Amino acid sequence: MKSEMFKVNVVSLCYKQKYDTTEYPIINNSKIAADILYQSWDKDTIAMEEQFKVLYLNVRNQVIGLYTVSVGGLTGTVVCNKKVLACGLKIVASGMIIAHNHPSGNKKLSEQDRKITKSLQEAGKIMNINVLDHIIVLPNGDYVSFADNNEL
Repeated sequence: MKSEMFKVNVVSLCYKQKYDTTEYPIINNSKIAADILYQSWDKDTIAMEEQFKVLYLNVRNQVIGLYTVSVGGLTGTVVCNKKVLACGLKIVASGMIIAHNHPSGNKKLSEQDRKITKSLQEAGKIMNINVLDHIIVLPNGDYVSFADNNEL
């Protein structure tokens, strides 16, 4: 499965009346989401820079977009709630799985990880775009799921 097919083309996709999603995966567990996300990371830089990405889903929990929101340094990146929601609104997303990587390989959830999750949950509620999970992707392909750890 190629992750390129999930990149969001915000300008064209939001103006299409209908688009075929029959080949897009349905997310029914964190492993499927984490695999798609891991495939989207450049393996040459996943351990060097933190990135924040969003998987956008329709009402069937089917992937309709993957957007890289920001790229930062070794220990962090800036996340703009407006960009995350603007993209979701343009493609008429019903849900989103937010994600970032930990270049260090550390599985521990930070207080900042929890804050951005809560902030996006609150912002998403207003626009009816639910945060379904926050996944931390590690350089070795492993991951941590907020939903699996009852952190949502």
